[in-house]
This record gives sequence, structure tokens and C-alpha cells, in this order.
Amino acid sequence: MDMAVLLSNLIGLFLLIGVGFFAVRAGLLPAEASKPLSALLMKITVPATIITSMLRPFDPNFMKLGMSIILVGTVMFPLFGALSLVLSRLLRVPDGRRGMWCCCATFCNNGFMGFPVALALFGEEGLALTVMLSIPFNFLMYSLGTKMVCMDRTGEAKPLSWGRAVLNVVNLSMAVGLALYITQLQLPQAVLTPLNYLADATTPLSMIVTGINLSQGRASDVLRDRDALTASAMRLLAFPLLAWAVMRLAPGLNSLVLGAALINLAMPAPAATTFLGEEYGGCTQLAARSVFLSSLLSLATIPLISLLL
Repeated sequence: MDMAVLLSNLIGLFLLIGVGFFAVRAGLLPAEASKPLSALLMKITVPATIITSMLRPFDPNFMKLGMSIILVGTVMFPLFGALSLVLSRLLRVPDGRRGMWCCCATFCNNGFMGFPVALALFGEEGLALTVMLSIPFNFLMYSLGTKMVCMDRTGEAKPLSWGRAVLNVVNLSMAVGLALYITQLQLPQAVLTPLNYLADATTPLSMIVTGINLSQGRASDVLRDRDALTASAMRLLAFPLLAWAVMRLAPGLNSLVLGAALINLAMPAPAATTFLGEEYGGCTQLAARSVFLSSLLSLATIPLISLLL
């Protein structure tokens, strides 16, 4: 494990979270700023990130490995999701937090942290496999994950249908990105340049939104939040170990696919949970605490999981 890469990315993540936290505490931003920023992420910068991540040369020889890791993600994320629903009841996660707990336990930060760590450990081919893993991740995060977050909505909010959950702007951008990858259609520079600028804004904006949500409580509350601790334990240890056991049983699974998938599935909770919470009425407090806590603990757990490779 290249600890320098992991540590560098964690420091960057915490600094960006700190920007949002101290911007609110210093009165530079209102706490309510998280909602419009989340809408900007959900509807503009995340779709741009997905499209630009798919703009890479098509390699027929690589597609077999790519399809393998897509299959891994297609199996693992729903499996984690189903188990999280059961475990949330066994662990007595309260109503109003249960959906976000499931989302934080199920999905991983395979972009901001997964991409550079995969590149450091497995080279360009490992990075390309991580991008392929983001296909089922993004589709399921913004459909299944959205439905989980909506479990926490109270009052008379209209239930979110599966049709609306699946046919959102993020998943539509995934379809556009796949079409561009398969056809190798080249976007004009006048379109590509602003897309790249918008994509570059996704990570800092999502971390700032996390910091804004953390600013609403005391720092000590994070460490005392039982639900954030148990969600982090599932995300960082229990589910990666389950994934390793399942993948070891899969006949003929390439070792590079297993390694890239396992490292990514051991990443902390994604910052996307915070802006999904803002967008769909989920528990943003639990999301922000889980992102922060799991990211901090991953400094110890990711090297442990890497020993399985």
C-alpha cells in the first residue's frame, strides 16, 4: 500500500471539508447554502464528471476485464444494500436515519480517493478498471441510493417512484458517457473544455457541502454518534471482507480485477450522500458524520484490507 498517496488524499479531503465547516462558522456562508450547492452538484457538475470520465480510448482487449469489474459492482452494491437494510434493523438504527445509514454503508468513495489509490497500486490499467467500476456505482448510487435516502423523508412528501429514481440527470449522463465511449465520438473542444471545468468542481463542492453540514453540530458529536460508527464499520471492514470472500469464490476472476475492485469497495462513504440528503430530504447530519468518520478511519482500514491481495 502506498501510504503517501492515501495520506495525501485524506489530507486534501479534510482540508476541503474544513473550508465548508469554517466558512459557516466564520459567517462567510449561511448553513442553508448546502441546498443550492447540492442541486448544482446533482444536476450539473456530477453529470459533467461522469461524461468526462468515459472519454477515453476504446480498447477491445480491455473490455473483458472491464465487463468483469462491471459485473462485480452490479452484484456487490445491491448485495451490500440488501444486507444493510437487515443490519440497520438489527442495530436498531432509528427511523429518520435508517435510509441514510444504509446508503453510507453500501456505497464507497471510488472517485476522489479510489482513482488515485488505484493508479498508485495498479497503474493505468487499474485506474481504467476503477473507471469501469464507476458505471454500476453511479447508476446504483443515484437510483438505489436515492431510494434509500428517501426512506428518511417525513411528513407528506410524495414517495419517489423507481422510474424517477432511475431516470434522473445523473443516470442519463451515464448513458451519454457510455455512448461516447462505445462510438468514440469526439466532442468539440468548445464543449469539452467547460465540461472539464465543471467536472473539476465536483470534488471540492461535495466536500464543502459535507463541511457545511458538519458545522451544525459539535466536533465531539461525530465520535459519539453510534450510527455513524456502525455505518463506518460496515463500509470499511464488514462489506469489503464479504466482497473479498465472494470474489475469491468466483471462477476465473482476474487478479487485477479482484485487487482493483477490493480496494475501491474498501473506500469510505461517498460525499455524494450529503447532497443526496439535501436533494431528497435525507439525514444530512448522519451523512456528513459518516463521510468524515469513515474517511478518517480508512487510513487504518485500507492498508489492512490490502493485506488480503
